[in-house]
Amino acid sequence: MAKKEKTTEKKRFRLTLRVKWSVAVGLTIFLTFIIFAGIMYASFYNNLINQEEQTTKQTGDLIVERLSNFSNNLKSGDVMPLMTPEYDSSQDQNAATSAFQDTIMSQLSRSDMTVQIYDRDGQQLFSSQQSSKVTFRFEDQQQVKIVRKNGHRLIVATMPVYAAANHQLIGYVFIVNSMDNVRQSTQTLRLQMFVLGVVAVLFSALIGYVIAYRLSKRINVISNTIEEIDRSPESAARIPKFSGNDEINDLATEFNQMLDQVQRYIEQQKQFVGDVSHELRTPVAVIEGHLNLLNRWGKDDPEVLNESLQAAAQEAERMNSLIEEMLQLTRAEQVESKHVQEVTDVREVIMGVIDSIQMLHQDFAILSDVEMQANVSVRMNRSHLEQILIILLDNAVKYSTDRKEIHLSADTTPQAINIIVQDFGLGISLGNQQRIFDRFYRVDKARSRERGGNGLGLSIAYRLVKAYGGELVVDSVEGSGSMFKVTLPIVVRDNGNEDVEKDSDN
Repeated sequence: MAKKEKTTEKKRFRLTLRVKWSVAVGLTIFLTFIIFAGIMYASFYNNLINQEEQTTKQTGDLIVERLSNFSNNLKSGDVMPLMTPEYDSSQDQNAATSAFQDTIMSQLSRSDMTVQIYDRDGQQLFSSQQSSKVTFRFEDQQQVKIVRKNGHRLIVATMPVYAAANHQLIGYVFIVNSMDNVRQSTQTLRLQMFVLGVVAVLFSALIGYVIAYRLSKRINVISNTIEEIDRSPESAARIPKFSGNDEINDLATEFNQMLDQVQRYIEQQKQFVGDVSHELRTPVAVIEGHLNLLNRWGKDDPEVLNESLQAAAQEAERMNSLIEEMLQLTRAEQVESKHVQEVTDVREVIMGVIDSIQMLHQDFAILSDVEMQANVSVRMNRSHLEQILIILLDNAVKYSTDRKEIHLSADTTPQAINIIVQDFGLGISLGNQQRIFDRFYRVDKARSRERGGNGLGLSIAYRLVKAYGGELVVDSVEGSGSMFKVTLPIVVRDNGNEDVEKDSDN
């Protein structure tokens, strides 16, 4: 029942990456547009206000200048001909008067500007409109200010008129500019900005969706590959190479490398388990046979008892050696030289290993010819280089015959280090030379078992050399001995104590 409920349960609602990306891009562009549009709108509006203030002041100054030609208190008869040309009976107007009339008429024709003229007692003499939105007030000094009336901003200019001849106050010019044109222009601008904002949001959301679609498409490919590998860990499925060169491509490459490494580990584990079960079957069967022999009748016979115990102990020791070598082989296969930072002095390691082997096998003559400077090194773990040399020297000792002599030579080329281990023993046939680096392979299983070999030493050495970018080859003549050659990329330590690794392919 619970399983059925699980299968029928609806998937939780979630916002996809495409939607999130589109919304994020859209909102970002919208907010950016709003900020810049607000700055532009404020700048445009302030410029319009400043222009209207200047126009209002210039109009007032022009009227005051013309009215200041009168010397007494202003009268309607003085003002009307000046403000309304149809009242002027004279036909010989000069150019200055005509320009004045044109400027005044253009301003008086505006429906949003009211021009009023008062005498010095506050009696209205002229008004360009039926009524003004602001009541006239006496002012001693010229004032141009912005006031708010019924939710709208107005420009109010109050300008006293002084006679040019005697500087006596003769009247006032009162101008109210309701700035209807400014409001219409700003409303149009707001509408245009709103439309542009909507278009910008939709366009940016579309662009964001397209970008997110392309990204999510590649992510879906990665997700599908992961699901396929999750269903079948041994699957050879890999993420295909995408077009372009970006972080997702890097992720896909690294993920494929990780899958290859994991699959190698799986194969190594399977091979390890198979090898263990195969190789341990014989010693376990031997031990079991001797135990059955002792259980039946051998425990009462001291000779049989001693022989069985020795055989069981020998097989147990061989199993222990076999398991240890198999673990070493597995570790050798997991070495990755790109993560190794240790630099090892080759000459020092060679001389140390020779001394150790010579001490263990004093009946052997180990001759060394190391033509190598002290500053020549390889980028690898010291223990691994020692293990490679010990395996090759121990192998030479095991398969030597009457001539108990081993030669070890080492030299360098501009790109690599060469180490050669030569014995004068049994040798290896040409057919077997191609297989001696395979795990558990023995040229002569009977003699190998007598000499204590499990067939893993050369496999371990071969895989360690390969892991560090080197090469291990054999040249042998059956009955005359064998020569194993190790080649490793060189690292030269310069005088600045910096390590420079040379490419052996160059």
